[in-house]
Amino acid sequence: MTITQLEYIVALDDLKSFSKAADFCCVTQPSLSMQIQKLESELNIILFNRKDKPLKATLQGQEIIRQARVILKETATLKDLSKGWSNQVSGNVRIGVIPTIAPYLMPRFLSGFQQKFPELHINISETTTSNIVKEIKEGKLDIGILVTPLGDQLIEKHLYYEELYLYSNLRLASGKICQLVEPENLWLLEEGHCLSSQINSICNLKSGQTLSSRITYQTGSLETIVRIAEDAGGQTIIPEMLYDFLDSNKQDHVFPLPFPKPVREVSLVYSPSYARKGIIKALHEEILSVIPESWRELNERNIIPI
Repeated sequence: MTITQLEYIVALDDLKSFSKAADFCCVTQPSLSMQIQKLESELNIILFNRKDKPLKATLQGQEIIRQARVILKETATLKDLSKGWSNQVSGNVRIGVIPTIAPYLMPRFLSGFQQKFPELHINISETTTSNIVKEIKEGKLDIGILVTPLGDQLIEKHLYYEELYLYSNLRLASGKICQLVEPENLWLLEEGHCLSSQINSICNLKSGQTLSSRITYQTGSLETIVRIAEDAGGQTIIPEMLYDFLDSNKQDHVFPLPFPKPVREVSLVYSPSYARKGIIKALHEEILSVIPESWRELNERNIIPI
C-alpha cells in the first residue's frame, strides 16, 4: 500500500470518473486503474462499483476511503512541517464559509488580505455548517468561518459576536409596524442553516415547525427571506452585518430584540492537526481589523446555541 494509491482512490471518489481522476493526478488512466486494482488485491476487497454511473464506492470502500483521507491529511501536515511552512502565509488554503456570513464578511477583508499575502492562493466554498465540519475532518477543507460553539473535536478560534435583529414589515391594526416577534409570521431559512436553529431557540420553536400555514419557501438566501417578509407583511431575524447591505427604506424596518440581546459567535474553525498556523494568525488578524471593537466582547449579550 502506498500514499500514491491512497491519493488515487480519493481522487476517484471525488471525481467519480477514471479519466477525470487520472487527469487530476497527472497520470494515464491505465496506470491509475492498475494501481487501484493492486490496492484492492492487497486489501482483498472491491473499493468501487465500476458498473455504477456515476462511479460509486462500495460500503467497504467508503470506510477505506474515509481513512485514506485522514492519512493523506496527516501526510500533508508532515510535509508542511518539514518545509517550515507552519508560519508562512503562502501556498494554498481551502476555506469554507456559511451563507449567512460569506456575502457580508468576505467583501470587507478579502481584497486587502490578498494584497498583503499575494503568494497565498485562496479557494473559498460557501456551504452549510455540517458540510464544512465534515469536509474539515475529511481534509477537503482547511478552515471554516462559521457560527460556534460546535461541541465538536475541532479548534474554534473566536472572531466576534454578532447581534441578531428583527426585520419586520408586519402591520398592526393602527398601521404601525409591529416591533415584537410574532412567531406565526416569521420567515426562516431552510433547515440545515444554523441561523434557523438559532431563531428556533430565540422564539422557543420546535425544530422543523411550520411557521407559514400556506407557503414553504426553501432558500439559503437572507436577502430573499427579507424580500418575502417585506412583500408578505411578515418578519424574519437577521444578523447585524446584513444591515449595511439593506436599502435605507428596509433599514427603517430593523428593530433590536429584547434584552438580553441575542448574538451569534463567529469563529475560525480548523483541525487540531492543521499545521499552517501562520495562515490562521493572518486570517484572524485581518478579519478582526474590519470588525467593530464593540463586537469583540460579549457585553451582557446572550450567545444563542445552534
